[in-house]
Amino acid sequence: MERTRHRPLPSGRVKPAHALIFAIALACISFTLLAIFVNLLSAVLAMSGIWFYVGVYTHLLKRHTSVNIVIGGAAGAIPMLVGWAGVTGTVSWTAWLLFTIVFLWTPPHFWALALMIGEDYAKVGVPMLPVVADSITAARQIWVYSLLLIPSTFLLLQPSNGMGVIYGCSAFVLGAIFLHKAWTLLQNPEDKKSARALFLFSILYMMLLCVVMVVDSFPITHKLVRVNCKFFG
Repeated sequence: MERTRHRPLPSGRVKPAHALIFAIALACISFTLLAIFVNLLSAVLAMSGIWFYVGVYTHLLKRHTSVNIVIGGAAGAIPMLVGWAGVTGTVSWTAWLLFTIVFLWTPPHFWALALMIGEDYAKVGVPMLPVVADSITAARQIWVYSLLLIPSTFLLLQPSNGMGVIYGCSAFVLGAIFLHKAWTLLQNPEDKKSARALFLFSILYMMLLCVVMVVDSFPITHKLVRVNCKFFG
């Protein structure tokens, strides 16, 4: 593919056998470090993520089905479970909510990219949805997953999940922009500029949403919100 041809493996700078050895070494080292210095649960989850990405997504799904990125999105969401398990030693309802958010975010993100460079995917035989179906179908599916994604982010506002006003307001604004861009693409699925706008914002969306989660989790944030509520109330 044009977008990947300069990477070490496609360009021939690294031999496949060497890359495989390096990858196996990294996987083993990461598992060992997590098991010894964090906990066994996070190590097992991390290894399962590696296995799922390589064995299930890359070999079974990527070149064989148009729902490759839907199912494969689980691989990208597993790090949420790894991080939560690493800190708490468990995988709670909140961790699975974080997993779900990333899982639902993945199809709109990658299908928007595929609408931009569908010819590139077609050339190398990767059956992304816009390649095997059409732009209209892809835009509709992006819209559906966007409608599922945005409400899921508000589930973190439940008292047991700890997110507060700062997160809620930010999730609302970011979600509204995301839906607007998905709707714009739905109105003109052939417009690569709209696909590019959604793709680029999807990156910013996930980054800012995670940043806001961190900021909202600080005790001082909740304290400042309470003080301001009392002052303006």
